[in-house]
Amino acid sequence: MNDVLAYLFAIVITMPIPTTLVVFFIARKFYRRGKPALRFAINTTVLVYILAVEVSLFVIFERSYFWYILLFLIVLLSMFVILQWKYKKDIYFMKAWKGFWRLSFFLFMMAYVGLTVYGVTERILAL
Repeated sequence: MNDVLAYLFAIVITMPIPTTLVVFFIARKFYRRGKPALRFAINTTVLVYILAVEVSLFVIFERSYFWYILLFLIVLLSMFVILQWKYKKDIYFMKAWKGFWRLSFFLFMMAYVGLTVYGVTERILAL
């Protein structure tokens, strides 16, 4: 049973885009509309993309960048809170969190795609 969970976890981490699509199609059955299902899929797979980027960086550069990623996320959330405070004069943490979470999804998805292309190209050229 532990092996099955380990393999499932490995598949989810190494293939986050198909994981997002699977979550989207399952959520679409429950929500019956595309936009809430897409939001649900994005919100639930952000951590998968963050882990996928960490694993990709580790595989490509043979070094862990976990603390840099964590620091980046903290700075990004701080920027959202500061900007909200500056323009709204009040801080609505849930609103700042939603913006931070969605931007994190977009940035880490782009980073994952970029690292995948870079890693594949590097391995092909190394042959």
